[in-house]
Amino acid sequence: MVTETIEVRGMHCGGCERRLRAALLALPGVAEAVPEHIGDMVEVTFDPGVVDLGRIGVVVEAEGFEVGLAP
Repeated sequence: MVTETIEVRGMHCGGCERRLRAALLALPGVAEAVPEHIGDMVEVTFDPGVVDLGRIGVVVEAEGFEVGLAP
């Protein structure tokens, strides 16, 4: 398992966090997702043998948010 922090723009509230967390946890290979709308980020723990950052980004964008790697 690896943990990555991904910049996510467009989250405005706890509801956004819950929606994004649920979508990411539904993705095979994702063990944990901790979104923070205040910090514009999500910390994702995943199995890189099952899922990659590109696929995680697709899910983030499918939920209506913009994604980029956090500095």
